[in-house]
Amino acid sequence: MGPARAVHSSIQGAKYDFTVAYNRRWPHAYFRAHLALDYIIPDRAKPVFEKIFADYRRVRNKTKIKIIDIGCSYGINAALLRTDLNLDDLYAAYLRPGGSLSRRDEIEHRAFFHNHGLRDDIQFAGVDPSFRAVRYARDLGLLDVGITADLEARDLTDKERCALADADIVISTGCVGYATERTFAHVYKASAASRPWVAAFAMHPFSYENIAAALRGFGLETRLVNRFRQRQRRFSAPTERQAILTTMSKLGMEDRLERTTGYIYASCYISAPPGEML
Repeated sequence: MGPARAVHSSIQGAKYDFTVAYNRRWPHAYFRAHLALDYIIPDRAKPVFEKIFADYRRVRNKTKIKIIDIGCSYGINAALLRTDLNLDDLYAAYLRPGGSLSRRDEIEHRAFFHNHGLRDDIQFAGVDPSFRAVRYARDLGLLDVGITADLEARDLTDKERCALADADIVISTGCVGYATERTFAHVYKASAASRPWVAAFAMHPFSYENIAAALRGFGLETRLVNRFRQRQRRFSAPTERQAILTTMSKLGMEDRLERTTGYIYASCYISAPPGEML
């Protein structure tokens, strides 16, 4: 059993499961579930990704870039990175008191993002098994490309590979542990000709070892950037806290922040061709 699968097995039943909120027509349940646990990693990751994007542009001498977001759900990373909005702005927009949702709401949602000036120098391709979430993000223009696929169970189709070709950077903030090296390898292979960088956050205690090994097979070097470690979310319950801390202890992971803050943290890994990583 690989590291990611062993960790998943050790905390199975204790880790909070957001799945029920991930595949609805509207993202309101998703935002309610995340706000309840102060799910903050997309907000904390935004300035990190912006720095990585700036470094990439300097190294590759590019202005417009194409990003693949693995585990994109409702396009939250795209919404944050293509506008000046923060996560609190999204919570306020989606969780305001109101009645039933309608076609008018969908039009208002689209206008909300366009009124905040969706940047056109960043193109987003999202990959996620949740077809309603991907469709929502695509319909609102947050994603330029939306691929609904469980890449743990199957490979990309030829059409999907073409949609991911020529990517510049692959990102992820919340899928490591659900998605393993299988998913990352399928995605990277589709865009390998353009040699994209990979920047991913892995929530503790999930290992990134197998994903780094898979990326090494494509000629990338992976570095853990300790200064980019960020809060992911609060522990959902004492049982989850105990399960995660016990697993971290068994793996020899430093858990001082988890023990003292009440939050689960995520480590940041950056992969790039040799000589390109700053």
